[in-house]
Amino acid sequence: MLADIDVPEGERKQIAQKLQGLLKKQRLAVGESIQLLMQTLPERPDAPRVLTLSVRPQPEREYIITRQDDGSYDADEKTYKVSPRIVRIEGHRNGPVVQSGVKAGVPSAAMNEFVRALAYEIDFQREIKEGQKFTVLLEQLVTSDGHVTHPGRLLAGEWRLLKRTVTVIRFRPQGGAEGFFNPQGESVVRSFLRTPMDTSRVTSGFGMREHPILGFSAMHAGVDFAAASGTPILAAGNGKVVMAGPNGGYGNYVKLQHTHDVATAYAHMSRVGPGIKPGAIVRQGQVIGFVGSTGLSTGPHLHYEFLRGGKHVNPLAQKFAMRAMVAGKDANRFQVLARQYLTQMKNAPMAADLKPKPKPANAQVAKGG
Repeated sequence: MLADIDVPEGERKQIAQKLQGLLKKQRLAVGESIQLLMQTLPERPDAPRVLTLSVRPQPEREYIITRQDDGSYDADEKTYKVSPRIVRIEGHRNGPVVQSGVKAGVPSAAMNEFVRALAYEIDFQREIKEGQKFTVLLEQLVTSDGHVTHPGRLLAGEWRLLKRTVTVIRFRPQGGAEGFFNPQGESVVRSFLRTPMDTSRVTSGFGMREHPILGFSAMHAGVDFAAASGTPILAAGNGKVVMAGPNGGYGNYVKLQHTHDVATAYAHMSRVGPGIKPGAIVRQGQVIGFVGSTGLSTGPHLHYEFLRGGKHVNPLAQKFAMRAMVAGKDANRFQVLARQYLTQMKNAPMAADLKPKPKPANAQVAKGG
């Protein structure tokens, strides 16, 4: 790189040696940004000097090579203190829910976690609409000069529906597992997700219909969700895989047994998820397959069935009770944290306003001796 901008060979070798000493066994990635401050002398306009070279492969660590008065180069490693900060991101639904969050600047991991928490409380196919607004509260890790080392852990979030706002708050009860709760201290976790993926459009409901391929009226024993091919399908609840693979008109198919009385089934998959085979134990929200159009199907969608006592029932008509509630000494601690997060979702700095100021151009030239 230095040869391409006509830095003399002797200086190039010194700089490379010094930088290698700092990096030790590390290698700079292709595309890494390198900052240069350079000087040209009147008597040698085609042989610029490198006054400083700096590279920052990690936000918390910077390597700097500096020219000394005698023409030699010195090497220095600068470290930046990392500390947490709380920020908020606001956005609106524009297409798939997770993609809407990522477009707004929410890290994909945090947005997926937010959607999974909402899935217990929101009927995605009936209540989620285009243009609805949401806010997420994140804890980022940043360096002392404003560079983000961790894009943000989800602390809380709210989704504003037409007639209500759904809020989820991260909390760890003493001696318990971390999870999400509503502002009243009730766990959002229910026995089953309301819908088994991030989707909002039902193309065929439960009940009698004319089959689009067979051409005669028949009982439609589940619900069809429109979705792009390859969309992940989630286990609606904890359970055991009892069937996985091709199943006639169902195409690629997975059936889960959740209790002795309750089972769910997922059909027309493009493929079954990794590790999903008869006898496997799955957890709620685990990816069990991907949307496709196998079997008797007119296009990519998920056919989802819910069975009680071996009989098909309407999945969208099932109601599931809350599992747990914050109690005892945890209740006061939770209420303090909930009030703090609810206030911060309105008043915390916007993440987009806290980006570090851009550095000078990649190559600067100082003229004169």
